Amino acid sequence: MSGGKSGGPLAEEKIPRLVLKFTGTTLAALLLNAAYTLTDTLFVSWGVGDDAVGGVSIAFPFVLLQGAISTAIGGGAASIVARRLGAGEREKAGEATRSAMVFFYGSAVLITVLGLLLMDPMLRLMGVTEEIYSYSRDYLTIILLGNVFSTGFSSIIRAEGKMLYGLMIWVIPVSINIVLDAVFIFGLGWGVRGSAWATVVCQFASFVMCVVFFLRLTTQKLRGAHFRWRAAWEILAIGTPSLVQMGSLSVISALVNHFLGNVSGTLGITAFAYISRIITFAIIPFTAVTQALAPIVGYNYGAGNRARVRDALRFCLLICLIYALAAFVILEAIPAPLIGLFTADPQITALSAGGLRVIAFSLVLMPLPMLLGAFFQAVGNKGWALFLYAANLIFLVPLAAVLPGLYGLNGVWVAYVLSNACACAVGAVRLRALHRRLSDV
Repeated sequence: MSGGKSGGPLAEEKIPRLVLKFTGTTLAALLLNAAYTLTDTLFVSWGVGDDAVGGVSIAFPFVLLQGAISTAIGGGAASIVARRLGAGEREKAGEATRSAMVFFYGSAVLITVLGLLLMDPMLRLMGVTEEIYSYSRDYLTIILLGNVFSTGFSSIIRAEGKMLYGLMIWVIPVSINIVLDAVFIFGLGWGVRGSAWATVVCQFASFVMCVVFFLRLTTQKLRGAHFRWRAAWEILAIGTPSLVQMGSLSVISALVNHFLGNVSGTLGITAFAYISRIITFAIIPFTAVTQALAPIVGYNYGAGNRARVRDALRFCLLICLIYALAAFVILEAIPAPLIGLFTADPQITALSAGGLRVIAFSLVLMPLPMLLGAFFQAVGNKGWALFLYAANLIFLVPLAAVLPGLYGLNGVWVAYVLSNACACAVGAVRLRALHRRLSDV
């Protein structure tokens, strides 16, 4: 049955308008961040060379893992905060946020120390080749040193419904990053080190904005809140699906690089670097809709408004499917010109364009498990969220172990697509059962 307190856009605004409003602000932030990722790759490619792009790509799985940990802690806390605020419990929301902060900074220091100590074996595991080793090491060293500033607290800000500030916490730091990329790489000639330092400065700017928000603008009651182990474990339990989701992306990237290195060497790794940047840009709307869905579901689930939960999920699935079909057509139509934005090397362009046309099929398959994973995380169903977030990796491991040996480079691309297809099939089965339950309101 529906119920809960009335008040605020999360509880009262029409679902299509609410989703589009939340998606719009998040999409703007994510597009800017993706524009940074693309320009960063362009600057490194134009200013240093294709091998440097391959070197940064080898280190990219760690960047994803770093982001996974901060997102997991922030996302776990955001789920609790949204539900506590929906129930009018400002003190408990503040306790969750305070615990997340302590938990994050402790883990960040530990990761930096371990990363610096284990860097060489870690790079070898991720598939580094001799031609790109020095680029990977230089980039990763600096990223590790700035790890403590890679906060995931913007999700907590969005959980309060402060979408504009959530937008600015991306816009300002990323704008700084893009400018510093150009200055450090082209102006000062720092190469991949310049790219890494620009990223660290960007993270520090975001960190400062988080501090300002929680000191001045939050609606939570943080004064007097303390770290609680119980809250920290709840955050970890809820955030684990996000950790698995982004952590699996890290492992997937490392696996793909490893198999590409085996079948095609540095050329394959560099080709995937360009493909992954384009795919990452293409899936941004999925991520924006997913992030818009989470606070809406979390708040209304906490308030007992099951009909709004159902309607939000339906609408998000619809707009993701429409976009996915459009993006697929575009990538199939012009793969070579898109790769040509990054490199003029004809061999790399041919490899990348061929791979992009295969991997583009994944776009139609990605939204369902992403949205359902976010849905289950928002309502506190950790088991299903965990499985859906890990599904791609679970299916990719056996596929990538077999198909490259049979079909070479194309086998790597096909394994990537089939793993997404399997994850989508699992999501479709789960969606059918979920839809029946939510319709009984």
